Amino acid sequence: MADKMWRFRGILAVASVPLFLILAVVTLMPSAPEDSLDFSSHGHVQDRTLDARGAGRRPNLNAVHDARAHARGGAAPLVNAAGGGGIVADTRKYAVVFDAGSTGSRVHVFRFDVEPTGDLVLLDDTFEQLKPGLSSFASDPEQGAASLKPLLEVAMRTVPEAARAATTVEVRATAGLRMLPGAQAENLLQATRALLGDYPFVFEDDGVSIMDGAEEGAFQWLTMNYLLGNLRGDLGDTVATVDLGGGSVQLAYAADAKHVAGAPEGYFKDMKSGDFTYHVYVHSHLGFGLMAARAAVLKEARGEPSPCVPAGHRGEYAYGGETHAVAGHASEPADAARCKAVVDRILDVSKPCAAREQDHCSFAGAWDGSRGAGARSFYLSSYLFDRVSQAGLVDPDQPSGVTTPGEILVAAKRACGMSPNEIVAEFHGVAEADAAYYCHDLSYAHSLLVVGYRLDDSTEVTLVKQIVYKGQNIEAAWPLGAAINALSVK
Repeated sequence: MADKMWRFRGILAVASVPLFLILAVVTLMPSAPEDSLDFSSHGHVQDRTLDARGAGRRPNLNAVHDARAHARGGAAPLVNAAGGGGIVADTRKYAVVFDAGSTGSRVHVFRFDVEPTGDLVLLDDTFEQLKPGLSSFASDPEQGAASLKPLLEVAMRTVPEAARAATTVEVRATAGLRMLPGAQAENLLQATRALLGDYPFVFEDDGVSIMDGAEEGAFQWLTMNYLLGNLRGDLGDTVATVDLGGGSVQLAYAADAKHVAGAPEGYFKDMKSGDFTYHVYVHSHLGFGLMAARAAVLKEARGEPSPCVPAGHRGEYAYGGETHAVAGHASEPADAARCKAVVDRILDVSKPCAAREQDHCSFAGAWDGSRGAGARSFYLSSYLFDRVSQAGLVDPDQPSGVTTPGEILVAAKRACGMSPNEIVAEFHGVAEADAAYYCHDLSYAHSLLVVGYRLDDSTEVTLVKQIVYKGQNIEAAWPLGAAINALSVK
């Protein structure tokens, strides 16, 4: 992996350049903004938020941004080493991406350099967030749009004036807006488009939208492969990604153009990075995230003892507006094999999809007939990393680790023989509220990979929390992929 990272190694070193030339370059080139953050991740800044309720007033920019931003050394000036030290133009580009979630709105201002090859080199990510989210303003769309003003002012401070007219801005809403009734969501989006018209950034109407799971999966695929240094045009250099959330799970991988022509509609999205365009298979299985799967298994039990629940345990599980009874057998422990049998029925791999051959279907009627070089390696994230690291199969303190589905099954069998108290004691990091479902969660992880996505028990898979990029651990989240795609569209 390390050799792949060199392609994105950053701006050229200037240690051997004479001092007088360096001073001349610094004098002539525009300076980088001094208030941009080092690489930021959601985990580092979750508890530092702005209050959107007073966002209709012009914010105090020092309070909004300087309280969080810290000075970083200006990026080294670009020097044309091949040309004997001649000055080259400032090639930095910016992209602004809003993640409009259900609980809050977040802005990422990505700053890139552009190599002579056209490759984008991430320099930093200025990140800020505020609460509440747009959906909290369902009855007042103009005030909802105005709540984004503090974040837009962060973008204005971060992007130099000369670069603003060429800087793209996107606002991608997620579950919070998707759940609003009637025209409330579209009214909020339209008010946001009107607000953006007052700012000097570039945006398209469809760049202010409710993002579906497939888009999120495709952007995350782009983020992951970018940070790994895989985007060289060759499908064999890329990895497939599986992101297991609470309500849905997404699979994404790059495929040959020939597979696009024969695929049912809606399974491919074109993702761009520099001069390369990738045909990315992406499918989001709504209702097959980890929390949704728990509910489906308990619903099938209809209050009777479930083989996925520890012996003697009773309780209730609420999800999606419904409450399900939770019951284990009075004396028999939970059993991974019998739990997986229930999970496998819910995955429903025999359900037909739009394919001539059933082995081109994955599960629940989804088509997946385009496997190839882009799906040789699987990188798994979110709840898959959490549950597998809790089992000790990868180190939770490391950004990533390698295991196999077979090892996950061994851990599931061990967990299913334990009581909730024993699980909390034996498996590091399992919360008491999750202990009664840990047998299910590991069993589901195995079935999802082996039955749903047809991986062998012996296949090595990489569990990912972060990617090491330019010496720092970076969250592989979708906003970076959205920025790369926007900047690469010609």
